[in-house]
Amino acid sequence: MLFKITSEDHILKVADEPAGEAGRSGSGFASEQELQKIVGEWPMKRLVAIWNGLPGVAPVAKFENREIAIARIWRAIQSTDEPKAQAVRSRRTGRSRKALRAGSKGAQVMVLLSRPEGATLREIRSATGWQAHTVRGFISRTLRKQGRKVRSFRNEGERVYRVKP
Repeated sequence: MLFKITSEDHILKVADEPAGEAGRSGSGFASEQELQKIVGEWPMKRLVAIWNGLPGVAPVAKFENREIAIARIWRAIQSTDEPKAQAVRSRRTGRSRKALRAGSKGAQVMVLLSRPEGATLREIRSATGWQAHTVRGFISRTLRKQGRKVRSFRNEGERVYRVKP
């Protein structure tokens, strides 16, 4: 497998060529040793940029040393395949709505919020025993993270919350 580093510090898979031909193409490489020859004198910031540009890797701020950086980059490009990249994309774009456990306080809150008239902060607190900041935190963190839209309004001087269908 022959790889090439672009001027924007991206690594491209060029072709399936023998390792002997990799040295002829300038910045092409087919082994960890050839990668070492190419990037051996580059600044560490550039190696970090190359690493952070790879799909499906956890970004880093710096590497401990050059050998570790090159070894990690080489392992990452060796293990890249299409199904893994597609799984990462679908995880980022699609939000799943995890069902709340039946009978849990979260499920009780969802029942209250799903009513057409919604639920007041006082009703939710009395049903769960939670403090006001816990109710607001549950609504903002758990429900909105699931992609649910929660409408908040005042009715007769009281805060009312309702989940949009």
